[in-house]
Amino acid sequence: MKNILFILLFTFAITVVNAQPPGVRFDYVYPYKNGIPKSRFKERRDNILSTFSTKSLILSFSADIRNRQNDVDYEYRQNSNFWYLTGMPDPGAALLLIPGGTLYKGKKVHEILFVTPRSPDREVWVGTRLGLNEADSILGFSTSEDISLLQTVLKSMLSGKDTLWFTGLPTISFLPPILDKKIFAESEIKSYLHKDYPDLWIKNSLPHLNTMREIKDDDEIRLMKKAIDISIEGHKAVMQQAKPGMNEYEIEAIMEYTFKRLGAEDVGYPSIVGSEYNACILHYISNRKQTSSNDLILADCGAEYQNYTADITRTFPVNGKFTKEQAQIYAIVLDAQNAGIKACKKGNEFRAPHNAAMEIITKGLLELGIITTASQARWYFMHGTSHYLGLDVHDAGTFKALQKNSVITVEPGIYIPKDSPCDKRWWNIGIRIEDDILITDGDPINLSEALPRTISEIEELMKN
Repeated sequence: MKNILFILLFTFAITVVNAQPPGVRFDYVYPYKNGIPKSRFKERRDNILSTFSTKSLILSFSADIRNRQNDVDYEYRQNSNFWYLTGMPDPGAALLLIPGGTLYKGKKVHEILFVTPRSPDREVWVGTRLGLNEADSILGFSTSEDISLLQTVLKSMLSGKDTLWFTGLPTISFLPPILDKKIFAESEIKSYLHKDYPDLWIKNSLPHLNTMREIKDDDEIRLMKKAIDISIEGHKAVMQQAKPGMNEYEIEAIMEYTFKRLGAEDVGYPSIVGSEYNACILHYISNRKQTSSNDLILADCGAEYQNYTADITRTFPVNGKFTKEQAQIYAIVLDAQNAGIKACKKGNEFRAPHNAAMEIITKGLLELGIITTASQARWYFMHGTSHYLGLDVHDAGTFKALQKNSVITVEPGIYIPKDSPCDKRWWNIGIRIEDDILITDGDPINLSEALPRTISEIEELMKN
């Protein structure tokens, strides 16, 4: 049990048995250019330091390395809270924030970044990673330490503290699957620490970060606009190149190729490309079906740029022309989205866009005879209309009144699967329209407005 905290909170280092020729050292290049300045990361950490009691410590961890098979890992993506506070892109790291400061190695410090020291032997396998020197020169940390010292340093600073805050716990993906990972991790950490600090409060999340992350600064908005602009081009390419008979994965490939070609590092979430009945499955990601001439394609896809993601959905006919029934449902969803966007006003309740959209959809479905009572609208529009957007596709936030410089989605939909209790001419019509909306002091700004939304605009784009 003595080392359980260390085992639970850090991924194991790769063991390398071969050595490189003497003197070999790989150059480290920080992967994000013209992104969030290091002074901004410092401002965020200072915000937390000034907010929390001097009798508390705050500990944040990098994301785990997730193993796929043997010596093959999934592509690494940093934990969003850790990234938000540090700008650190690599695994095997932790941040300790010390409100009020403490004397450490002869100087008063308020923060320590723990990183895995660089090793040419390891880097030949996994690439260069940010080490102790780069923590200072690139990230601006005046105090950094070897990650192996975290447990010792943490315990030396817990005396006299009443609360230890975590900004979230790693996934601990290396634990056996027969264990309840989340409960096991939290309970073991608390048990271990309470042996020496029985009165210590241990909190596994930091709500204040949700408040901070909800409001985007100018650089965040700039990076989100870049992710959105790239995503717009991907959606345009898909609508221009999609043809009946294509497989859904071919359409997905056009989308994601365009993202990569324009500089996106990744997708912000698995791409949803659903045709016909698959468009009625909210989080359909198999993308294996072959399309037919009269199919609608629901494409919910967003590029990730410097860890910030877009989230855009368009629904279009693969043959370039909406049928009468498809157009009727589409018109209702578009009206609902317009009403939802209009409700994205500073000070409005978070659910105001959803309430506005739901009212339009209910009215439209009643008029078409698809439903007979207002309560039945939930059969065909069963999800919320909005969520926060930023470092995560479902980003952190408070869900209180809308605030200036927060970004939310507005994404109403109607989904009528086969065998629904309505006329079969409506079956297998699934439509969602989604845009990314910036809240301002005045009218909302549709950051993805450049992507066609109306029936005539989509059909015109698909002619070219």
